[in-house]
Amino acid sequence: MTNDFCNKCGACCKNIKADMYNNILFWDGKMPLTEEFKSMLIPENNNVYTCRYLKENLCTNPSKPDICNNYPSSPFVELPENCHYCGLIFMKREKIQQKIRKLKEEIIHYNALIDTTKDKKEQNQYQRIITSHQKLVDKYKEYGSKDW
Repeated sequence: MTNDFCNKCGACCKNIKADMYNNILFWDGKMPLTEEFKSMLIPENNNVYTCRYLKENLCTNPSKPDICNNYPSSPFVELPENCHYCGLIFMKREKIQQKIRKLKEEIIHYNALIDTTKDKKEQNQYQRIITSHQKLVDKYKEYGSKDW
């Protein structure tokens, strides 16, 4: 994503949590805590870290890793409070949700066509479309696509 929305609060680089399996729990999801990444962090307490390159809420790391450069990397990210990416993330999330709703409408439509046609070839074609659409819907299952 772009940094045009960043309000330079530093919240994404403070209070970085790790779980007991040595995964970093970012606002953006989780990733394994590599030795390289761990060397960038200052332990605060109980598996909570702050980036050592954070100075006055700005990153001073001359060679930031991709995870930092691409933040936030998902429209389904949990953002820190008052993060200025909220509007952008909301718009991107809505766009995906609209696409998924449209696919679900088409699944209903093709299921109805299967029920009304006797031609096995057409039924198989419709079923392939339904299967393809359902794979895309299921891709967002962990974010609640079942209820969109």
